[in-house]
Amino acid sequence: MITVYFTHYNDCPPREKYETEHRLGRHLLLSGLKDLFNMDFSPDALENRLQKNPYGKPFLTDHPDIYFNISHCSGLVACAFSHEDVGMDMEQIHTFSPAILKKVLTLKEMEYLEQFKDVPSLYEECFFRFWTLKEAFIKQSGKGLSIPLTDFSFDMDISTVPPVIECSRQDLYFYQEMPEPGYILSLCAPSPMGQIKKIIV
Repeated sequence: MITVYFTHYNDCPPREKYETEHRLGRHLLLSGLKDLFNMDFSPDALENRLQKNPYGKPFLTDHPDIYFNISHCSGLVACAFSHEDVGMDMEQIHTFSPAILKKVLTLKEMEYLEQFKDVPSLYEECFFRFWTLKEAFIKQSGKGLSIPLTDFSFDMDISTVPPVIECSRQDLYFYQEMPEPGYILSLCAPSPMGQIKKIIV
């Protein structure tokens, strides 16, 4: 089972946004380690136990069997915990430049997106459904943006709740939901996820 911790934060100046999200991400990581694994660290002790792989994905040096992934967007921060490698991405739905489409989506994905062109809210939602799935994929891999986003693709039906998702990489499993209105969250794992437990901090 995957457990996802969430917390909110108020609008802040752009120069403070990174520090706020980083601090809250660490707070959620500490909360999950204490609740789920009975590991009570100070913030400094946690930092001393964290390292990054060559692609920048953090892990606990003395507990490599504890898998976690942090994501944040405007007003919301999340941290997922699992018994196996997990990737998570969360985004707030907003307008975007069409120039980004060819960098993110395959031709087939763009064709699916195009059917919502006349309904801007659905068009934006569908794009960020694809975007978060792709980000969750590369974060789960531990290789980040060294994997081009168009090297893999998704078939998706957003008319169902949760949406039906199939990936060209059939050895991975995906889950997606709107944790609250205006936000999309996607998870990627190497085995079926079952129930997703959500905790608001």
